[in-house]
Amino acid sequence: MRPLLVLTLSALAWSAGVARAEPSGASTAAPTGVTVSASLGAGGEMGLSEGKAGLLELELAGGWEHEASRVRPELALALGVAPSSSFALRPGLRAGLAEVPVWLRAALDFSTANRHGLHARWLLLGAAWELRITTTLAFDLGLEFGVPLTGAGGVPIMLRGGGTFRL
Repeated sequence: MRPLLVLTLSALAWSAGVARAEPSGASTAAPTGVTVSASLGAGGEMGLSEGKAGLLELELAGGWEHEASRVRPELALALGVAPSSSFALRPGLRAGLAEVPVWLRAALDFSTANRHGLHARWLLLGAAWELRITTTLAFDLGLEFGVPLTGAGGVPIMLRGGGTFRL
């Protein structure tokens, strides 16, 4: 456990140092601001009165990143494969912290899980660490949890990993 913590803290410090080492005139965002993201999320759903609590999903998102404020409105589509297949639509907002490779996320989750038809399920909140490989490609690892919007859902906690391509 301790080596993993040291490795994680070292990676965070390194990526923050790389971001500060760029010349002040260098742009870190793509010219258009358009982003495409893909991620895999896995975790559990606590507090369910019935059904299975495991979660596994693939999420694809498109957004537009405002370079100066590091705010990115986006629309995500998620395909859930566990505990059963489902589809979710997630309008949301990401905000980057200044000079730190960390993003915060808030999104509404409208899903077909547990019922027939699209319904509001959660308000998802999360944070992710981003490692920029180039100005157009980045990888991220984050943690999300949800606030139930109906009595039928539990409280999800998901570990999410993926990548972002800036056009």
